[in-house]
Amino acid sequence: MMIDNLQTYKLAGMTAEQIALMPRYINGALDFYGTPAFDRLFEYFAFDAGEMPYGTAKARDGMPDEWILERLQE
Repeated sequence: MMIDNLQTYKLAGMTAEQIALMPRYINGALDFYGTPAFDRLFEYFAFDAGEMPYGTAKARDGMPDEWILERLQE
């Protein structure tokens, strides 16, 4: 079952300010990597939800920031 982005943001423990910036990260207007939003979403997708592939989480076969943004665009 897919959940919407707002629910994902809440499950990741993001603040209202972090959530408000997500459209700008998704469309590439702001750098996403290294932001508090990235940290929370990385923790959520890699560990809590377990959706991010291990190789991507370790940046061996993909970039975690790109994976997160692509996942949110789906």
